[in-house]
Amino acid sequence: MAAGKEPKQISDNIGMLDGLYRMKNGDLIATDWVSGAVFQWNKKMGKHDLVAGFKGPADLCAIPNAEGLLVVVPDLVKGEMRFVQPGK
Repeated sequence: MAAGKEPKQISDNIGMLDGLYRMKNGDLIATDWVSGAVFQWNKKMGKHDLVAGFKGPADLCAIPNAEGLLVVVPDLVKGEMRFVQPGK
């Protein structure tokens, strides 16, 4: 955001977010404690869950690879690490 400019709302409330990653194409990948999901969002299509079933999805790590992107997400409540491959 540029200095001196007010933030601009780009979506209705979509949850209680923790991890956030902006892809090269501008899409966002985020974790949501309310829905227990990792989702992809863009202005045109809105929110699309990539994987659900988390009890406490925390901050994520996104690693570009040959298949597109590998997203590593800890589930704090379950004490697990989950790996999501959403593609390109």
